[in-house]
Amino acid sequence: MALAGVKQKLQNFFQPRLPGLACEITRQFLSVVRLNTKNPPEIDRFAVEPIPPGLVNPSLTRPIVASTSDFINVLRSTFAKAEIRASKISLAIPDTCAKVTMHHFDTLPGNESEKIQLLKWKLKKTVPFNVEDSHLSYLQQKTADGKYAVVTANIYKEVLAQLEGLFDSLGIQVGYITLASFAAFELLARLDVEVLQKSVLFLRIRPSDVSSLIVQQGAVVFFRHVDYESDEDPTPAQDLARTTKSGFTEIYDEIHPCLMYYQDKLGAARIEKIYIASFDALDPALLSSISEKSKTPVFGLDPLRLFQSRQSGSLARFKNILAPTLGLALGKF
Repeated sequence: MALAGVKQKLQNFFQPRLPGLACEITRQFLSVVRLNTKNPPEIDRFAVEPIPPGLVNPSLTRPIVASTSDFINVLRSTFAKAEIRASKISLAIPDTCAKVTMHHFDTLPGNESEKIQLLKWKLKKTVPFNVEDSHLSYLQQKTADGKYAVVTANIYKEVLAQLEGLFDSLGIQVGYITLASFAAFELLARLDVEVLQKSVLFLRIRPSDVSSLIVQQGAVVFFRHVDYESDEDPTPAQDLARTTKSGFTEIYDEIHPCLMYYQDKLGAARIEKIYIASFDALDPALLSSISEKSKTPVFGLDPLRLFQSRQSGSLARFKNILAPTLGLALGKF
């Protein structure tokens, strides 16, 4: 498939088209970015506002905001700080808030209704709620061997309704919602066009969770998310320290199982590139050590390489936090 077709397929995952205005909700921060359409694009406005501890608790099965009034105050403060007025926005939410599942098929029904019923039947045993009580979206992809890899994302309707309601209360329509890691990957795909031509592992590390995404010649073939603070995730709580130290062993221990799964379970050749995104900049010596150990080129993600800005000094402090909002805003052009 031509590169243009592959890129369009991935970008369709971020439809419908919206203005270049995006927001992300995390446990720690609320961030908002507005881009203009200059070439290269310019970061017109942005703000990052801390969220009080315990106010946002990402969950698969229950509303994630503990106090709507407190959250709305943070939301108002963030938009005021950025000097942004909006009637429509796109939103990146924690990866914890949706159940992402990979499905592999030799063939798929051509009828949309039959396809949805097949996916729901497959999901009944994997989602922790009644599949009919969730919003289902999916990305259908054809792999290099002519088979199908389908990515499904289920968001519990109560989670979705609360998030939309919070913005509705300020007169803002949420036109599109996606997971933060998918939004950040959109940014990576703009920074390095080779990620849609090669087999790439994208590792996104946060203080409380880790997400791993493998894209093979433009098709998403693997997604894994571990939330160390969620009471819904069985991963031992003591593993939280592994994602906050950003040391060699800790990061490599996240990468190695992904590499093995890709080669052994998917029967694929080696990963050709690894990208790591974290809250803090990664030491080049650390990236070099991981590259040597994994026998794969390893890179950090620099979100600002793609943009102009009149606020370069303050942006440098927040560039890693802003990666999902920047990617999501870019995905709308």
